[in-house]
Formats: sequence, structure tokens, C-alpha cells
Amino acid sequence: KKQLAHGTMLCKWARALALLACLVSLSGALPARRPTRTVAPVNSPPPPSPAVKAMTENGDGSALGTPVAGFEGADGEGKTEEEIEAELEEEAHEVSVLKWGIVISLVALCVTFLIAHYFESIDFPYLPEAGVAVILGMITSFIFYAFHGELMLSDLKFDFEFFMIWLLPPIIFEAGYNMNRQAFFENIFPTTLYAFLGTLLSTFVVGGIVHAAGAAGLCHPIGMLASLFFGALISATDPVTVLAVFQALGVKVELFSMVFGESVMNDAVAIVLSRTLLSFKTEPASAATILKAVGLFAEIFAGSLIIGVAVGFISAYVYKKAHLSHHADALFVEATMIAAMAWAAYYTAEALELSGIVAILFCGIVMAHYTFDSLSDGARVHTVRLFESVSSLAETFIFVDLGLAVFAYPITTHTVWKLVGVAFGAILVARAAHIVPLTTFVNFWRSFGRKGRAGYAGPAPLSARHTFVLWFSGLRGGVAFALASVVYARGYFEHNEDGRAILQTTLIVAALTIFLFGGATEKLCTRLDLIAYDETDYAASEADAQSQSGAGLSRVERLDKDFIRPALTIPPENRARHRRLTAEGPDSDFEFGELGPRHHSSRPGSRRPTNGPGSRRGTARMAPRRPSDWQGPDHDTFDMY
Repeated sequence: KKQLAHGTMLCKWARALALLACLVSLSGALPARRPTRTVAPVNSPPPPSPAVKAMTENGDGSALGTPVAGFEGADGEGKTEEEIEAELEEEAHEVSVLKWGIVISLVALCVTFLIAHYFESIDFPYLPEAGVAVILGMITSFIFYAFHGELMLSDLKFDFEFFMIWLLPPIIFEAGYNMNRQAFFENIFPTTLYAFLGTLLSTFVVGGIVHAAGAAGLCHPIGMLASLFFGALISATDPVTVLAVFQALGVKVELFSMVFGESVMNDAVAIVLSRTLLSFKTEPASAATILKAVGLFAEIFAGSLIIGVAVGFISAYVYKKAHLSHHADALFVEATMIAAMAWAAYYTAEALELSGIVAILFCGIVMAHYTFDSLSDGARVHTVRLFESVSSLAETFIFVDLGLAVFAYPITTHTVWKLVGVAFGAILVARAAHIVPLTTFVNFWRSFGRKGRAGYAGPAPLSARHTFVLWFSGLRGGVAFALASVVYARGYFEHNEDGRAILQTTLIVAALTIFLFGGATEKLCTRLDLIAYDETDYAASEADAQSQSGAGLSRVERLDKDFIRPALTIPPENRARHRRLTAEGPDSDFEFGELGPRHHSSRPGSRRPTNGPGSRRGTARMAPRRPSDWQGPDHDTFDMY
């Protein structure tokens, strides 16, 4: 009831603000009224000057030294001017400390980028960029802790609302906007199994192991409900961590699409499961409650998907009819409208108590499939570069924030190390318990199931190497710690300090997965030959071209090609080909494929091209159209298809 009332209130405020904006815009078009003049009596004294009035009166017109209304002391009497000034100075000091905290966080971001670039230039893969950010955050947090900077530490605490509103949406949207859609939808079946059924199984395995170990006296004992809640939040692989590590590696498209899709979708699963488990604190578990939870999850996911797809369709239709690509001065308008519509989908879903992450993900996918074709050449380059830059900034800030939380929260005091060890082993067992059987089922389905389309054998069964990397890539990060911090701050599990134990265990397990798994992933993928080099990209592009050629298309793909795309996109023969970017411009080293630009420059001293095959950006989600397109890092081109 509280959540429903909160959502209703948000909708009402949104409508009220929209109405207020309309009224303000209308009032600007009305003629200004002449101000009325008040005439003072003839015998009245002249009004005091502003300087005299400021020296003799408070802000409300009362004489100095008198109590001011609204400022009441502990004894119920009004506060004097000196007390008010002291409070104002204290508030100003807090604001100053907050600003310095922001400056320190931004400096940590810049240092993280520099150190990560240096490690990449010397071919040091054992400490990923995420690990560098966490270490810098920990060092900064320790300095404030050692010098008694409690106020600074309180300002640097991990903020759940800030994370969900400002940091996570750009990361998810950029991934959906630039991802390889063909590979994602070809692997939608295993992705859905891992995200939904796998997370559910892992929740009960982790929760059961942690609760049983606590009851046996092997670690800190926590209640059954708290154990299941911890299993729900820690079983969801973090999309932020997976994106940062896998994009840095440039793994094969099929593997990236499955791991990324699982991490994004089971984020919604973890949030819904945690919300459902918290409802059991007031309602006993029963068949009706479980069915209600299943219905709630289906409602959240379906509603969020519909909102994201609808906003994506609207954006494609608007861009087709507006013909913004015909105007040379509309470059930044095109990019701004893309961002505005995507965030409108996110906040619409959040206002309706749905999942904004799912909404903005599918909004980005639809925009990349339809809206991107109606953009001008410069807008295509600008949007891809802009969203990649913002996403990279948000990713690194999240990891720095995780490091800052080490001393901002009671992580180092009375740490439950035995529980951390049990939980770390539990997540390894739980991930193997659902990855192995579900992968076996997927391989059976792909080998003996329906082929799907004529002349196309469909995705190949997953090998043992893919299965092992899927198990190994279960990194945790910001989403899990955000849920744990909310539980701790609101005191949901105060019995036996279960909330503090969950907070400590979540942060330490997330750090361990980042350093151990994230640092070893590149060597593992290289040893197993799972890094995406140009040959694999060519094969992926050939399969993509075959599926789009018209032969062997499924009914949905044929419907998209014959009806939906002509209705929502500008035909290729009618698109304006204004080459506003010359060979001397900053974007001269871009070429355009189906999904967007691909960069062909190389970083000095780097072991692989910046955005070519095997790079951090692009390869895992975008592939060249044909082998001759790739001319190496020393042959910059600007080819338009």
C-alpha cells in the first residue's frame, strides 16, 4: 500500500509540474501588466533605506535581538541572532565539505583512468580498471578515517538513490544502444534461463548454505529470511562489473551477449525477489503470497519492456517525420532528443513502480534498430561517442564509490570474516549448480530442437569452455551493495546485527570477485581462445548479413523488414548523406556499420586497437560488415554504407 501510494504521489507531482510548466510558458506569451503604484500618505515618514533596514531588522521585519519565528531552541524559546549565525556557519561548512568530497571523487576518477591506461600500455592485465578504482576509493576513505574526517565520510557514503537515478541508467542504455542485437536475440533463450530460473535457484542455494553454516556454528548466524534476502542480492551478477571487464577484453560476441543479457535481466529479478522477501516480514509465506510474487515479477518485467519498446518506437517515428538529418544545425538536437526520450522511458517505469533498468535497456535496443537509421552522419558519431563517454564515467565512479564505502560504513569493525568465507564459497557452488544443468538443457534444445529457420542451423551448442567462462564471470558489484546498504540504513534486519553482517559480506565478496575473477578473466579467455579477433568478427558479420538478406528469415524478421522498418525509418535511397565531418575533423577515423561507428585508431603502446577487434569498446557488440573493411590501426577511413 505504501509503494502504491508513493507511485500515485509521484504521478500526481509529475502532472502538476507539467501543468505548471505549461502555465509558465503560456504566461511568457501574455502581455506584461503595468505594476500598480502604492501612494503613501502625505504626513507619513519616508520609508527607511535598504541599508538602514538591513542593519536594524531581521529578515522578517522584527528588530534585531528578538527571537525569530521557526528557530526554536531545545527549551521551546526562540533562538538569538548569535545562535542562528552559528547554525548558518555550520550549514555552510557542511556544504563546503560536500563540495570538497565531490572534487576528491572526480580527482580519483582521473587518476583511475591514467593508471588503467598505464597498465594497459605495459600489458598488465591482472588489475582491471574496476580494481584500480576500488583501491583508490579505499585509500581515500582510509585517509579521512585516519584523520577523523567523519563529516567527509558521511558525505561519501554509497547513496542508493544516486546510484539508481544517475549512475546505472547511462550504463545500461549505452549497452543496449551499441550492443550486437543479432547475437543478443539469437541467445535470448539461454539468457532468459540464466537470468530468471538461475537466479531463483542460486538464491535458495546461497541462502540455505549460509543459514545452515550459521546454525552449525561455522560462521555468524543470521535468520532464514535474512539468509534468503542475502542470497537474492548476491546471486545477481552485476551489469556494471560485467560490462567494464568484458568490454575491456573484447570477448566473443555470443559469450558477451549471454553474460551481459543475464546480468541486466537478473538485476530486475534480484530487486523483485528482495522486495518480495521483505514483504514476508509482515506476511507469512504461503501459496497465495508466492503466486502474488510471481505475478508481481511478471507485471514488472512485462510493463517495463512495453514502456521501453513504446518509447523507442515513438522516437523512431518522430525522427522519421521531423527529418532532422536534413539540417546541418540540428546535430546536437538529434543527440539531445535521443537522451531525453531514453531517460523518459526510465523515469516513466520508475514512477509506475516498475523496473527502469529493463525499460531503458529495451528502449536503447529499439533506438539502435530503428531510430539510428534516421540520424545524420554526425549525429551517429556524436551519440555513440557521447553515450560511451558518459557510461565509462559512471562505471568508474561506481567502483570508486565502492572503495569509499569501506571506511564510510562499519566494514572494518567486528568484521564477520567466517561469514564472508562461507558466502564466497556458497556463490561459487550456487553458480555452478545452475549454470551447468541449464547449459546442458540449452545444448539439448539446440541440438535436437526446432532449427528455427530454413537454411540456417541456428546457434551452435555451448562448449565446455563457454560453460566454464559463464561460471567464472559471475562478478558482483554496485547493484548488490546498493541493496545491502538500503537494508542496513533502514534497519530491516536488526536482530543479531544481521543487517551489518549482510553489508560487510556483500562489499567484501564484491571486492573479491572484482580482484580475483576480474583480474584473471583476460588470461582465462585468452587461454581458452575466447577473445574476439577479426576472423570471428567476420564470421559474425557474415551470419548477420545472411539473416538480413531475406532468405531464411523467420516470420518476425520478415514482418520487421517488410512493415515495421519502412514505417519507422527513412528509406536508404531518401536519406540525406550530408558529410559534415571532413577528413581533417576529429571524426575522420570513423566508419559506419549497421549499428554505428567503429574507431580504427590505436592507442600508443597498446596491445590492441582502441575500438577495433579485441578492444574495450565496440568489438563485443559491433562487427565490421566485411573483411576488407578492417584496414588496421594505421589506415583510418570514413566509409559510409
